[in-house]
Amino acid sequence: MLDRYEAASKAGFRGVEVAFPYEYPAAEIAGRLRDNDLTLVQILSPFDWDGGERGIAAIPDRIADFRRSIETAVAYAVQVGKPMIHVMTGNVPAGLEWGRCWETFLANLDWAAPRLARESLTLILEPCCRARFPDYLYSRLDQGVAAIRSLPHENIKLCYDTFHVRMEEGELLAQLESVYPDIGHIQIGNVPGRHEPGTGEIHFTEFFERLEALGWSGWIGCEYTPSGHTLDTLSWGSKYGVLGRA
Repeated sequence: MLDRYEAASKAGFRGVEVAFPYEYPAAEIAGRLRDNDLTLVQILSPFDWDGGERGIAAIPDRIADFRRSIETAVAYAVQVGKPMIHVMTGNVPAGLEWGRCWETFLANLDWAAPRLARESLTLILEPCCRARFPDYLYSRLDQGVAAIRSLPHENIKLCYDTFHVRMEEGELLAQLESVYPDIGHIQIGNVPGRHEPGTGEIHFTEFFERLEALGWSGWIGCEYTPSGHTLDTLSWGSKYGVLGRA
């Protein structure tokens, strides 16, 4: 995993996202970022992904665990360049009402956002499509926006992921414009295979042009599974003037 920082830099990337960097000391990661002229853009607050969890922010009996995870993420983030912190809700447990989980989610966000704000950190939310996460708390952009706008915190933002949006809601550009004021991060992945641009039904030239017209100046993360060896699938970037060092 540690070798991927240099590999990403050599491939032309300026930033990286790492879901769970916590197995490595923050100082080690900070050094890799510095040595390779990279920005760490986003991390997740920790939970047991390998054990089947998909977050804990909406699980009523995990509030204490959620708060500890936020403290861990914040402490780590301030040492590695203050990336955005993605908070995942988790799957709705069998036998629990969706509304109770949603209320827990909002209460946890209301607690976490001020904690992140003290360190000038941004909290990111991402609805996940039911095709991949059938039991996840929320799957639509309007649900993410509703959560953000129900709370008085300016550092809670939406992650717009083209794969999840296309799979769940179909139309990309109209949805992009409708939620644009609340977006804090963009991720791309094609449909249906969640591979790189050029491998599926999404025409990214039009998508990128619309982003530019809207004035987007933030990061765009490549949240996809390469259709082949990673380095062999990056040629799509040259069409857009990216993935090449100046």
